[in-house]
Amino acid sequence: MPASPMKIPSITLDADLVTDSMAARLCISLIGHVLFLKSQVPFPVMQMARMPCGDTTSRAAKKRQELLNSFDTLASHLNTTFTALSTALARHSGTKDAQSSGRVYLAVVLGPTPGSAKCRVMVGVDALEAKVWGERDDCSGVPSEREGEGAEDDEEKSDSEDESDSDNDSDGETDLKESSDSSDDEEAASETESDGSSQAPSPPPSRTPSPSSSPPPPPHPIPPTHAQELEALRTAERLLSRTLASACGENDGQGMASEMAPTQTHIVLRAPRRFMHPAWVPRQTLSGAFDALLYQFLDESGELPIRDDVKKKKKGGKVEGVWIRSRQRLSEDSEVVSSEEIPEEDEMIWWTWDGRLVGFTDW
Repeated sequence: MPASPMKIPSITLDADLVTDSMAARLCISLIGHVLFLKSQVPFPVMQMARMPCGDTTSRAAKKRQELLNSFDTLASHLNTTFTALSTALARHSGTKDAQSSGRVYLAVVLGPTPGSAKCRVMVGVDALEAKVWGERDDCSGVPSEREGEGAEDDEEKSDSEDESDSDNDSDGETDLKESSDSSDDEEAASETESDGSSQAPSPPPSRTPSPSSSPPPPPHPIPPTHAQELEALRTAERLLSRTLASACGENDGQGMASEMAPTQTHIVLRAPRRFMHPAWVPRQTLSGAFDALLYQFLDESGELPIRDDVKKKKKGGKVEGVWIRSRQRLSEDSEVVSSEEIPEEDEMIWWTWDGRLVGFTDW
């Protein structure tokens, strides 16, 4: 039987890895799109934040301001969330080799509680950069070169001092032997020249000690400037918007768009137990429902092998979502299905954001 087409759209960034700042920016952008497409706000969130509000004491104005404040808090928390998550992935001890990237999942859940959801939108971030926060890149080659230059300067300085001492000695001998004949002066001069000629070849070997002792380190990639990083973020946001618009144009014009009564929006994150962030609360009771949701998300994304037992697996309800990918693709391991032989601190569980977004329609 031919495989069914993938139902989950995806975007591919022009980068080898997805940085923590890029993941946070795209996830908060997606959450804003979901709120508008699911009729939780009358206007897009970013547009609504720039719109003037006349009467700030009305009930509608208070709801609007509460949602904007919660959205701004969530954006701030997501920036540090993906940094902490990147650190947790870098310290993952369940693999033989050190991880340079990993997969993470974030769910936007609309409903009274995360367990009683009316709609769930899953976001998969493929190849999130795993890096310990605050750890500097290895630049051990630079000090060695400077040390070599320092040693070279010291040797050249010592050579110059030796030469000056020998010159002073020769001058003293010349003063003491003014009455000697010219042949003695010529011998002293020839000895001084021979000494200088014997010392002359010594500086060249000292100029190249570091390359011979240790090879130069490979050049580190130049980090992008702040302006380049902002431009990359804006480009990725536009790509995400176009992808969601194209998805809405398919499936009879529906896509993620649907009419829903205003309700609460919860954010759920899949992260290892070692993950630490004050804004996230571990929710072990959600594992069954959200593991099934994740399994279906991977299945409809074409990330799972087609087997008979997979088709018989209980579905976790309707799932919508999007993939955020980089040029480096990761293949999901058996950890999604089973957590055997995984250290407890590296076990993936679900966490909920301690805030909430409350939708409204009044304006």
